[in-house]
Amino acid sequence: MEEEVEYEEVEEEEEIEEEVEEEEIEVAADEADSQRGSDGAEEIDEERKHAELLALPPHGTEVYLGGIPPDASEEDLKELCEYIGAVTEQVRIMKGKDLSESRGYAFVSFRTKELASKAIEELNNTEFKGKKVKCSTSQANHKLFIGNVPRNWGEENMKKAVKKTGPGVNLVELLKDLQNPSRNRGFAFIEYYNHACAEYSRNKMSKPEFKLDDNAPTVSWADPRNAGSSTSFQVKAVYVKNLHIG
Repeated sequence: MEEEVEYEEVEEEEEIEEEVEEEEIEVAADEADSQRGSDGAEEIDEERKHAELLALPPHGTEVYLGGIPPDASEEDLKELCEYIGAVTEQVRIMKGKDLSESRGYAFVSFRTKELASKAIEELNNTEFKGKKVKCSTSQANHKLFIGNVPRNWGEENMKKAVKKTGPGVNLVELLKDLQNPSRNRGFAFIEYYNHACAEYSRNKMSKPEFKLDDNAPTVSWADPRNAGSSTSFQVKAVYVKNLHIG
């Protein structure tokens, strides 16, 4: 009789252990589903953000409007541009620190580069609300400089890293080492579809967790003053061979 009681107790303990294990598995599964759901939501948000950035006008479609009256509204500027037949996509009046007063200039985006060029030709030095406005090409940057790139990386490695980070990558220029063409010079220039895409990627790549292999890269705006010569701007060191001194 005692053996039967012991056997029943063992069976009960096994059943309790099985129930506990099943509960633990269910909890773990719920946590995994929750994590997957969270990751999935983040991916959807990321895709939506990328789409919004790419929906903005491309580089070269934004113009600078200076000398605008302090009481001019975004709607006023939009009407000014539409008056000459150039339909605007976006108007941004720059505000002071308290965001209440205009700083006297604005940026206007057009649907195409041709419309932006037309606006510059027709709006520059024109009268607007009693003031003569200046209109020129916006200097909004759309290129990034990335330093501390692993020397053994090729352009495909660089493209994969930056395209994973953000949308609108138009061009990747990874400079080769002149003394050893199988290696790079440790820096690259990335050109984006527009300023918004470049700014988005710059913010993400500036975070401490962003790495190129084990390297923590330096990320900054490429110097637009030498845009026609990528190999010279922002590179401070020059190698001179067989230099004779004295």
